Amino acid sequence: MMKTKKLSLIAGISVCALIVLLTAVYAILSGVSTSAGKPVLPCDIEESFAKEAIEWAVENGFMQAELLDGEAYFFPETEATKGEIAKVLITYLDIDIKEYENVTLGFADEEQISAELLPYVRAALSGGYIKLFSDYTYRADSSVSREEVADIFAPLCQTSASAGKSENFLDFHEVSIYFEDNVKKIVDLDIMIGYPDGMLRPKSAITREELALVLYRFAHLEQS
Repeated sequence: MMKTKKLSLIAGISVCALIVLLTAVYAILSGVSTSAGKPVLPCDIEESFAKEAIEWAVENGFMQAELLDGEAYFFPETEATKGEIAKVLITYLDIDIKEYENVTLGFADEEQISAELLPYVRAALSGGYIKLFSDYTYRADSSVSREEVADIFAPLCQTSASAGKSENFLDFHEVSIYFEDNVKKIVDLDIMIGYPDGMLRPKSAITREELALVLYRFAHLEQS
């Protein structure tokens, strides 16, 4: 009887150890630190102008780092994709994607979007936060211009802007007429800033560090 109890105890301990191990493995794969209970901060953002914003975005789960060989990487200068922006936005807005898992909107490339991103894309489209292209495609893997990102965030801003700052950019005339009002609003609210050379570069693809900074400034503006 004692031998049976000892075997049961050993088996129980083994199961517990396995659960702890699997939990640790899951934590590592998902970018979570089991000791601190917080996401692992990226190791490649020390030189980024958006370091504070990136740390904030990762710590709050709005954006993710990728774990490679035990180190977390954010890849700050990589272009953000339209699928990623949908995920970032819907996560920040705390919208329940389960409501959109089985919603079929019927846009042209819906079946080409990954299962991970599709609920976020459906939520973003259903809420009118992001628009389809003229050919009725979403193009989740495509890059997104800075003026397009301004067009996404501006309608969400409840704060009124003081006009004038947008006029300081040497290339503001390059902004598409369709995005002009929203780009002005985002620029005048200091949510999107330009470059040291006085350029806004509205047609340039937004990078992950720029996206983190836009989200950070948007969030703190709305909380003020």
